[in-house]
Amino acid sequence: MLFDNGAGGTQPGQPQPGFEQSWPSFPIPGTSGRSWYMAPGGALGDAKPAGAGADSFTWNAHARPLTDFTGDTAGGSGGLWTATPPYQWTQPPPGSAASYLTSPLSSNTTVIGAGAVHAWIRSSTPNVDLQATISEVRPDGKETFVQGGWLRADERKLDAAKSTPLEPVLSLRAADVSPLPANRYTEVTIPLYYEGHVYRAGSRIRVTIAAPNGDQPIWSFGETDPAGTVTVSIARSGQMPSSLLLPVVAGVSVPTGLPPCPGLRGEPCRDYQPFVNGTAAPNG
Repeated sequence: MLFDNGAGGTQPGQPQPGFEQSWPSFPIPGTSGRSWYMAPGGALGDAKPAGAGADSFTWNAHARPLTDFTGDTAGGSGGLWTATPPYQWTQPPPGSAASYLTSPLSSNTTVIGAGAVHAWIRSSTPNVDLQATISEVRPDGKETFVQGGWLRADERKLDAAKSTPLEPVLSLRAADVSPLPANRYTEVTIPLYYEGHVYRAGSRIRVTIAAPNGDQPIWSFGETDPAGTVTVSIARSGQMPSSLLLPVVAGVSVPTGLPPCPGLRGEPCRDYQPFVNGTAAPNG
């Protein structure tokens, strides 16, 4: 596993890892799932919330630019294949997302594998496309993109034969398409793509749920559903525990500190900005 790709050269962004480590098999022996639960005030806590609450946002696939990069997609001046491309990774506008943040990590936390966001959602339409973005909010005030995942909510059914808790697999069969029930919260699983990342001690892990788009340099979603704006609510309670689940690998020796920002290849970095979630009724 090559960690911190872009941090190991003589200048930030060169295609060299900061450090590496090997294992005999994958999934890595001893990998365990760690859950953080969505809580009041945009927090991600270690335990399910004692009370009931919900957050709400206006879903809008055009709330941000479709991509986080414009310009030469090759290696020319300011190009995408240069050491530090001029990414334009923008924050979600107020009211257009729901964002949750852990407390500062007490130790380095190494995540290798997929994971998922489990969310109890209610939508004003029978279908809605969702994007979950995982990022590291660093103690130096910077935020680094790590990974993302997507779900079309009416295709939320998982393939039971292929799925594991740490790697859910969507069925995507026509027979399993099912509209969201009206005026009721429903549990959905947003599978995350693989990551191999060390969240440093003192950093916080952030998950942002919004409409698709805005986090990739050269591709976007041209056929999001629905066509307009809708209201999406996310419940957070003991009965409806929305959470982030990541595969954590213990015992990884981390010989380096925070990588340069910008510097990691394919991982834009920006100044961290707090986000205030809207509220919604927790029942339904």
